[in-house]
Amino acid sequence: MTAHPAAAPTNGSAASPAAGPTAHAASSPVPGPAAGPALSPGLRRAASPSAVPAVGPAVSPAEALAFSYRQGPGKRLLGEQRAIDDAAPTTAFQPPPDARGSTGTPLPGDLYELLAATPFPEPLHHPADPLGTALATAFGLQRREPDHQFPDHRATASGRARHPVHVLLGGPGGIRRYLDPYRRALVDLTSPPPGQSADNRIRLVLAARYSDLPAGYGSLRFAVCEAELGVNLRAWAVTAEAFGVPGRIEADSRPAKQLLADAGPGRWSAPLSVALTAHRLGPAHPLPGTPPAPADPARFTTDDPDAEDCRALSRCRTSSPTGPLTGIPAHATAPGPSWADVLWRRSAGRVPGRRYGFALRPAPVAEPALRDLLAWAAVPPPDTLLARIAERIRRTVVLQGVAGLPDGAYRLTDGRLTAHRPGPGLPARLEPGFGRPDGPDTGIALRHASVLYVHSAEPAALVEEFGPAAPALTAQWCGWAAHGLCLAAAAHGLVARPARSYDEHHLQPLLGLDRKEVPVFMTVCGTPRYTGPLWDLRG
Repeated sequence: MTAHPAAAPTNGSAASPAAGPTAHAASSPVPGPAAGPALSPGLRRAASPSAVPAVGPAVSPAEALAFSYRQGPGKRLLGEQRAIDDAAPTTAFQPPPDARGSTGTPLPGDLYELLAATPFPEPLHHPADPLGTALATAFGLQRREPDHQFPDHRATASGRARHPVHVLLGGPGGIRRYLDPYRRALVDLTSPPPGQSADNRIRLVLAARYSDLPAGYGSLRFAVCEAELGVNLRAWAVTAEAFGVPGRIEADSRPAKQLLADAGPGRWSAPLSVALTAHRLGPAHPLPGTPPAPADPARFTTDDPDAEDCRALSRCRTSSPTGPLTGIPAHATAPGPSWADVLWRRSAGRVPGRRYGFALRPAPVAEPALRDLLAWAAVPPPDTLLARIAERIRRTVVLQGVAGLPDGAYRLTDGRLTAHRPGPGLPARLEPGFGRPDGPDTGIALRHASVLYVHSAEPAALVEEFGPAAPALTAQWCGWAAHGLCLAAAAHGLVARPARSYDEHHLQPLLGLDRKEVPVFMTVCGTPRYTGPLWDLRG
């Protein structure tokens, strides 16, 4: 069993495991605009008092738009983009207070051999436990990078590798379990069950916990957490499709909210719930190893007006499922590296010396890689609201040394690239607008990026159409698409870095965006420059 990292890592580093993992170690034990929940008075920090309406009993579209400005284009002007203290205490990596018991179901331990034998993205087969294997593949640990400032990595990208999105499962007979990636198990919740339910469905619940991110993120935790919900939903969609574990998003979030409440105190986003239609959870058994120590519930519920604002706006989001959950392009390119290699390689880029940032090097990128990147980013989400949001969001793709195409910015419409701002050197001109400049503690190599995939939109138009749910739906769609880019990049030996930390006012004119068009999300793809020693945490 890999030990949970310390709750308050120094300089972002995780505590060393009790026993260092060895290579391939065996597994151890929309409707129209509507008002939503009320925002806290913290919303009044969004802009001048006259620009923000008084907070009423629910989140109004005007309040949602003001919040979007506060954690978007206005974040620098309003002081929202603060210095982050990575040594400050958070709840990252820690299971909820009532998910620390001694019984549950171990996840399968033969993942590596199976994934290494199957080319990506061909179907995967695990007849004994397809559900458990899919869960471990989508959400399990991949590697520890001892010289990385944020060392433990999974198959999903996450800001500062804090992974604020958690996974729970519920089922008939009062089954309530939490996926603990460090115990490699589905752990039974210890809180008393709320009572027997006539609902016989198995459901997978995703929710983000705001206290897992440093408090310095402030209101930016909203966009980070909603985007990472999209990332994790896509990760599950891809893996479940590959393993043949069917499911669909649920519109009714009440059972998911109850499951979150059963896990114990915590400041959670609104959940995403996926009904699993063909598999069952096995009976509970004693789990090996010593359970984590009891947690102080107060650590998960500290007073935080920013987190309350994030949670209120997240609760405006609803789901409107369209069909089975799928995440793999219908016409993916011929199989290449194995599943094991793609998930292992998935990276947002590294820099040496425990610094912040990403190191890239100039290198040509072939046409098949570009084709795959565009195909994986274009897979529609299985939700009507997300699909409608996706139709309203524009895509600008900056190319540099790719597929023999002229360098510059292209508009992407219906899968076709159209020259928009041709000319060399655009990534270098965009680099000063990235969140942190190059320096002794930071290495930023945007200038060497091969592909920049930029989502942009008119926030006011989105709020007018979708109401206060628009900011959450926008971030979630961007996360869904970004994970597709991450997988496609890894399959072609590239890294992909999802990003929200940039100066919108710097990017907008260089990308040739319309006056009201705001860059809401960016994914930077390129050839990695730096490699280093890795510890294998896979089962």
